Formats: sequence, structure tokens, C-alpha cells
Amino acid sequence: MESNILRINMLGEFSLTYNDNVVDDNGSRSKKLWMLLEYLLVFRGREVTQNEIIDLLWPDEDVTNPANTLKVLIHRIRQMLDQIGLDSKRLIVSRRGTYSWQNDGVKLVVDTDLFEDLCRKAEAVDDPEDRLNYLLRAISLYKGDFLPKTAYEVWAVPICTYYHGIYIKIVKDAVVLLKERKRLDDIIRICRNAVQIDPYDEALHINLIEALADSGRYREALSHYESATKMFYSQFGITPSPEFMAVYKQVIKMTNDVETDLTIIKASLQEMQEARGAFHCEYEIFKEIYQLEARAQMRSGQTIFLCLLTVTDANGERLKQKTLTSTMDKLMNTIGCALRHGDVYTRFSISQFLVLLPCVTLENGEMVMERIIRRFHHDYPRSTAIVHYSVQPIEPKA
Repeated sequence: MESNILRINMLGEFSLTYNDNVVDDNGSRSKKLWMLLEYLLVFRGREVTQNEIIDLLWPDEDVTNPANTLKVLIHRIRQMLDQIGLDSKRLIVSRRGTYSWQNDGVKLVVDTDLFEDLCRKAEAVDDPEDRLNYLLRAISLYKGDFLPKTAYEVWAVPICTYYHGIYIKIVKDAVVLLKERKRLDDIIRICRNAVQIDPYDEALHINLIEALADSGRYREALSHYESATKMFYSQFGITPSPEFMAVYKQVIKMTNDVETDLTIIKASLQEMQEARGAFHCEYEIFKEIYQLEARAQMRSGQTIFLCLLTVTDANGERLKQKTLTSTMDKLMNTIGCALRHGDVYTRFSISQFLVLLPCVTLENGEMVMERIIRRFHHDYPRSTAIVHYSVQPIEPKA
């Protein structure tokens, strides 16, 4: 590594490296010290007034002598820089009531600058191979969002949003080019990292699942789908889009290779664990079972009921997200235990379950729903949630 270069990382961490000496914000030094150093580096070359820094570090605090406290922080920062071999007085300059980072005599390499430069080069070139190369290099620099320990400060939020937006865009641009080249492992790698940084973005999950399935890693694809949908439900209170559910359906179709031994096929159809309680499945599978039951009903004449269980608070409103997540997990456990092996249920929305129930009469179906609700309140007596139900016969399909 070239010597006498001060390397600054701000993406995913904050650290300074000079001639193999490293300091970062994982130590015991105060948060305000790090924030001040970050601020001076982000706005390097600009003279920052003492009042601006005081408002930055102590916006709502009544500090007895903020100017003196600021001088102490500057002194500690200079000490830290001197300890790794830098001349702090040439770097942090105090002049006429201002402070600034002046870069005097030191070559500075900042990961955000390198990231932006690679992104600009990717936009400027015409050759797709060169563009992909620049994109992948930029993606490799993005270890995480801008200054993660400071990202929620007012001054840092727009900068964090700016770099985050660029990162998500170049990941998606790179995926398009990687798909054309069938570089599935690279798609999996960058999408796995991207969904850790932005779990909200459904398109990233879809690209990851498709790449896993195209690589023959069907179990991983289905496992990621299940964990992602659970996250959407529990953490963010949203349901997967039709496009996302369609990917699940497609993976299911791709799962089986050609097999002529019926014994092997039968073994693959067996449940992985001993079956207990009712059968829980994803909504897309539930729809297929519903349609099959509707067809079978024409021949058997057996009445089958579709039941909807909905969770609310005492006023009929949606529960707060944390309470809702816990309640839905508990209700799912109750449904699975209270129904028979042959009954099928699924999560329909963030606050609802659907159940398919072969019953003789509507009254029997309602009795089953009431039994589930009683058991829920028996097992979880402290829950303030109210469980509502409705039951209707499904229409036979010719």
C-alpha cells in the first residue's frame, strides 16, 4: 500500500488509516468527538464557524461554556491524529473563530469520492463490459450506508440518502448486465449484500430469488422468499406484491428435475418433519388448493367453507406494529394446533389468516372459529387483541 496517504472510509463505517495506523469510531472516545471530526472531513476546505459547530454538537443542550468544551474536543482530535503520525496542526486549522480541515501536506483518499468517481465513469462509457466493471468496483466500495453511527443527524440524513440512492441504482444496473452474461453467482453476491443494506426494496429480493433458482439452489430461493415475506409482514407491516408472489410460484414450478423412479418421487413429497396440526402454506399455494377443492366439490358434494380471521384492537382498529407481529405469531400457533391435520390455512394479510374448512354445516364452521378464538385467549390471557371471523361456503367450480 502506498505510504503517506490518509485513507478515509465513510461508507459502512468511519475510519482513518495512515501508514497502517488505524483509528475508528468503535473505541471509547465520545460520540461528539467523532461527529465533529466527520463534519470537518465531509465539509473539508470550508471554514466552519464556532457557532455552527456548537449548534451541531449541542442543539438542545444547555452547556455552561460551549466554546471552551469545543476547544477541548479539537485538542483531543489533534492528539488522536498525532498518535497515528499526522501533523494535526497543518490539517485542522483554527482561524478567526472558525475551524477547517485543510489537507495541508497529506494526500487524502476518501471512499465516497472514489465511489462517486466510479459511478460517473460507469455512466460515461459506452462499452457494456467497461460499464459493468466500473459498477462492480463501485458496489464493492459500498460497505454500508454513509456514516452509520451519525446517519440520523439532521446534517447527515440528506447525504446518506444521496449515496444510498446511488448505490441501489447501480446494483440494479449491474444486475441487468450480469443477467445478460449469466453471471448468477455475482448477482447472488451483490444482491445478498444489497438486501442487508436495504431490506425494503422488493426488486432486490426478487433478483436474488431468481438468481438462486436459476442456479438450481431452489431450497435457498424458497427459504429467502419465506424469510423476506415474514420480514415484510412483521417489521414493515406490508404484504408482498403480486410480482413477488409470482416469483415464488415460478420457483415452485422449477423445483423438480425429471425423475422416473416413483419411490423417489414419493419420498420427496413426504413432509420433512412429523406433521402436527393443520397444514400451513404460502398464499399462492393456498389459492391452488382452494381451486382444487372447488373442483372436487362438484363430484363429492361435500361443503367446504372459507374462513377469515382478522385481528384488531378493542376499537376495531389495527394494532400497533410490534403488538401485531407478536399477536399474529401467537394466533398462527393457535390455528395450527386447534385445527385438524387435513385443514389448510395461510397468512392473507398483515392482520388476517384464511382457513379452508370441510364442514357439514355453516354452524359447524362457526363453532370451529369460536373454538380457535377461545383457545387463543386461554393460551394468551394477557393479549388485548380481538379476533373476528367470517365464514362462507366456497362456490363449486365446474
